[in-house]
Amino acid sequence: MNRMEKTQEVEDLKVLFGDAQLTVLTEYSGLDVASMTALRRTLRQVETGYRVVKNTLARLATADTDNEVLHPHFTGPLGVAFANEDPAAAAKALTEFAKDHDEFNIRAGVLSGGKLLEVKEIEALAKLPGKDQLRAMLLGALSGAPRQFVTVLTAPSRDFVGVLAARQRQLEEAS
Repeated sequence: MNRMEKTQEVEDLKVLFGDAQLTVLTEYSGLDVASMTALRRTLRQVETGYRVVKNTLARLATADTDNEVLHPHFTGPLGVAFANEDPAAAAKALTEFAKDHDEFNIRAGVLSGGKLLEVKEIEALAKLPGKDQLRAMLLGALSGAPRQFVTVLTAPSRDFVGVLAARQRQLEEAS
């Protein structure tokens, strides 16, 4: 790799690190090509990219940014997952893949804003509901309040109709 290619790679990595809501460093040694392809396919489904990076170039790309907290973890063969949309879904996909493949290990991660995540924190993030699930929960909560309000408003008239029906039955039984 010549100097021009390295400069371009650093610029590409700066964009990837800068745009990501969640960045996860992984060890991939021992994975075969089919497993790496399966990993990339799984991550693509949750709109997450995965790249194998050179540590020195990754250090240069993250220097003087929020992602600088990852510098101690840039050692050995390293793959980086970049989640731009749903951090919880990306963390879930990575942790499930790591459970199925002993050669694949999550090393560390960082949320946008520079919050360093250890492996246990990434696993906890994976247990959170995804963006679509949160939207459904919010929609359910928002639709519940108007439904309860309408029920409260219609209760007096419903009860009044019930009283009238009971009085009608009472008068019919008396005659």
